[in-house]
Amino acid sequence: AAAAAATSNTSDNVHNERSEEETRRIFLEWKAELGKTYSSLAEEERAYDMFKHRLHDIDQWWHKSGYSAWSWDRERSEEETRRIFAEWMATNDKIYSSIDHEEHRYAIFKDALRQVDRNNAGYALGVDTNHQGINGFTDLSLEEFNVVCSGFIPEGFEPSPADLRRDAEIQERLRLVYAPPSLWAH
Repeated sequence: AAAAAATSNTSDNVHNERSEEETRRIFLEWKAELGKTYSSLAEEERAYDMFKHRLHDIDQWWHKSGYSAWSWDRERSEEETRRIFAEWMATNDKIYSSIDHEEHRYAIFKDALRQVDRNNAGYALGVDTNHQGINGFTDLSLEEFNVVCSGFIPEGFEPSPADLRRDAEIQERLRLVYAPPSLWAH
């Protein structure tokens, strides 16, 4: 059912909108999944109107960010996910040093994209309070992201020699993953 909710939004059709029927079906699916109930039909309709508005905003934001897929699609096809990854690689100047490295980074990216889609679906429904997106770090594991992007060390905290060695190992591993002139190869 989730795959059937996928709707393409290509650059040739910027104003493509979800049908009322599709939006209602997605709303009912998520309402059931979250166990949401409403005390009256009027209350449910207000919730649906908010849901529909947020879903539209998210879809438009996603398109304006340069991606051709709808943000709501919880279970993207492999083809769609690969296309988004290729667009993302081009946008972020990512070049990997081998096919194996690229496939490993794709797996991390795919998982992160699934988490973003799930969060944004919850945001559209009003369950989550923030909207998420993908960025230049989407192919990094949380541990790698923390090593690459976390220069802040709280006062009084001294990393252990083991922590410093682990950070150095992760940095070296990432140097081997990216091929020049990729952003992370330097």
